[in-house]
Amino acid sequence: MNEDPVYDPDSAPYEPSDEEIAQMRAASPAEAAAVDALILRECSDRWQKVAKIVGDLIKEFDQSYPHLPFAYIQARMDELEDMGKVEIVGHVWSMRYSEIRLAPSPSDAT
Repeated sequence: MNEDPVYDPDSAPYEPSDEEIAQMRAASPAEAAAVDALILRECSDRWQKVAKIVGDLIKEFDQSYPHLPFAYIQARMDELEDMGKVEIVGHVWSMRYSEIRLAPSPSDAT
């Protein structure tokens, strides 16, 4: 039987290394915008696991941005949440235990 593991709040979320952080900081605004577009393309109005979105994007991301760590996808998800473009429940750095969806548009609230 293949079941998802139970969430362990004591398990530490992924922490990017100093080298990965330096690589992410070196990304250009154009690269950030392009990665944002990839993420938004994969998201929908339905909740999906962050791990699924990262998994669906990893091959295309690695081919397009071999100089950036995969953690950049999660960092951009955090930024997209701060910009109000997506909603995230859980901790984006604990991909298996967090979910993401497109933020509802203001017209959806009525």
